[in-house]
This record gives sequence, structure tokens and C-alpha cells, in this order.
Amino acid sequence: MKKINLFKIAVFAISFSLSNAYALDNVQKSIRVSIILDASSFTAGSSKDFFVYDSANKKFKLTKGTVNVYRSQIGARIGKYDLSLPVRIEPSKGAVFANFKPYRGYLVLKKSGDKMNIINVLDIEDYIKGVLPKEIGDDWHMEALKTQAVISRTYAISNLNSHSSQGFDLCSTTHCQVYGGLGAETKNTNQAVLETKGQVLTYQGKPAQTVFHAACGGSTEDPKYVWGWKETPPYLKGVKCRYCCNSPHAKWEQSLDENFIRAKLKDNTVGKIKSIKIKGKTSSGAAKELEITHSNGKCILNAYKFRLNIDAWKIKSHFFDSIKIKDDKICFKGKGWGHKAGLCQCGAKGMAEKGKTYSKILVYFYPKTKIETVKYK
Repeated sequence: MKKINLFKIAVFAISFSLSNAYALDNVQKSIRVSIILDASSFTAGSSKDFFVYDSANKKFKLTKGTVNVYRSQIGARIGKYDLSLPVRIEPSKGAVFANFKPYRGYLVLKKSGDKMNIINVLDIEDYIKGVLPKEIGDDWHMEALKTQAVISRTYAISNLNSHSSQGFDLCSTTHCQVYGGLGAETKNTNQAVLETKGQVLTYQGKPAQTVFHAACGGSTEDPKYVWGWKETPPYLKGVKCRYCCNSPHAKWEQSLDENFIRAKLKDNTVGKIKSIKIKGKTSSGAAKELEITHSNGKCILNAYKFRLNIDAWKIKSHFFDSIKIKDDKICFKGKGWGHKAGLCQCGAKGMAEKGKTYSKILVYFYPKTKIETVKYK
């Protein structure tokens, strides 16, 4: 029987660089977020006059509106100016635009081979305002929004400099946290950020590892079954959750072609699939491994990584109720959406609707942690 190493097919890692965040009374105020990577060109501008600074900090004034920016041999061509990188683009007032999207703070253009990375530099609190509506529904209960604000802020502060080799702190995608800038902000999510200003979740005086997902399906997961952690912090061991049972992600079904599954496995030794059986359960009741019987034999795969490699949008979790084959279709039934570790967002929503405060929600999903307020330097 063969075990397929899905790490070779796709790598999914959650990493936390806590070295910058241990001193809660001395946290850097600003954050560098990549918003466009490896660009040959983009459009910059502002609704007011704005300024451009070259690598020697020489200042150039541009009138309000937009201007095309091109990567050049010297660095970047901005209007009539050819400037050496890095270049800073700063509005005189209000927002700065990148490809017509508004952002708080200012932009920095950095060299990336023969292209450039566009980085948004802004206050951490303003950054969280651009994250919250991309990670949670802005029409959710305020206590659920405040819960997300605290864990998103904790994640950001814990991961400052995680992309330092590329010249920024965090990216703006699901690899870090989805960030939409000023244009994504809403009144409700901004209120949640303001009402939790500076608050982070800690364990033994250090920022907690605030992983989260959409819906757990009844119980959150120990990360050792997801990312192979050798040691799991006590607050992430997993808890029962009865609060997400009414969410649209509580149960799901998906039928996929058998040849689609085999193609996604990217292992040509796997023949026509005859059955897929669950082998072992995690502490949350999800599948540990899957045993695939096929025309060339059998193989065993990690259930969570199987989901990622097939299609994480189609197979919503590794919490399977059943896996059946009918004709050339493989039918999956399961519960929840996401990796199941840490906060269950739909569970937080359910708790908030039952009158629980954000502090109660946080301590429920991350037991033995507490909320502390950082001081920015």
C-alpha cells in the first residue's frame, strides 16, 4: 500500500514570526502591505495634489488625478520623471490611488527583478479597517465583528516582517489576510476596529496564534492534524461548537468526476478509483486519512491535504460524513468549511446573536487566553 506525499503537490503553511511582537508596549505603528506584485506598470494618483520622492528623497509635485507608472532601466518612469527605486508616492491629503483603488497612507515602489512591487504603508489600525470587511460579513453582529478585529490585529502584529525578504510585512491575499484598502471599508467594520483599538489576544504575555476559518461543523480542530504541528498551544486543542449549526456551511455535498480526482492527485500510478474510505478520525471527528482503492492497488492520503489538492472550494472541509462512488462520479458529503482550527467565524456569529460579548467569544474558542492592549511606538 502506497502513501502519497501531498506536500510535494501543494504546500500550505501557517507561520507566525513573534519576535517583533513580544513587547506589547513597543509595537511598531505602521505596516507595509504588498498590494501589487511584479508589475511592469500601474496607475497611481490622488484626488488632491500628490508628491513623489526618489531614492535620494528628492521631492516632485504632481497635480491631482492619475498618472501611469512604468518600470524603467533607471527605476520607475512617473509622468515626465524617471526616478531611481525605491520611490515613494504620498498624497498631500486624503487617499492615494493604485490602479484606481483608494488606500490610506502612502505607496512605496520597490525593485523586483526587472519589475516592481507596489507596497502600501499605513497605520496598523487603518490596515485592519481594510481587512475586516474582506474576512467577515459587515452585516454580522457587532460582537462578531469585534471578535474578528481582535484576531486580525493579533495576526498582523504577530507576523510583522514575515515577508521581509521581499521588502514588506504582509501580502494582501489569503496567504496572510485579505486586504482591500480604503475602498473596502464599511461603517460597521470600522466601528468594530475603533471599539477594539490596539487590542490583541495573548497567551502567557505573548500574542496568540489566532488562526480562524468559516465554519467548523460542530467542533474545532487541533492544528496537528492540519499542518502537522509537533506542539499545539493549549488554547488551540479544539472545542465543541454548537453555534454554527444553522450556518449555510453547516453541511455540504459535492459530486466530482472520478477522472477529475485522479488528475488532481497528479500521480499517474493511481488507476481508476473504485472506493475512497475514511481511515481514522481526528479529535474533532474529521477524517485523518483516506484510503483509495483503485485499479492498480491502494494508496493512503492525508485527508486535509487531499481536500486542498482536489479543490478547497468544492470539497469544503476534511470533515466527511460519507464518500460514495456512483457510476463515474464520486459523491462527498461533509460538514463545515475550512481547516477547522482556531476561531469558527460562523460560531462566533451564532454566539454574538445569542448575546455573548466578543471577549466571551474569544475565550471560548481560544481558552486560557486574554485580551491585552498594545502600545504603538
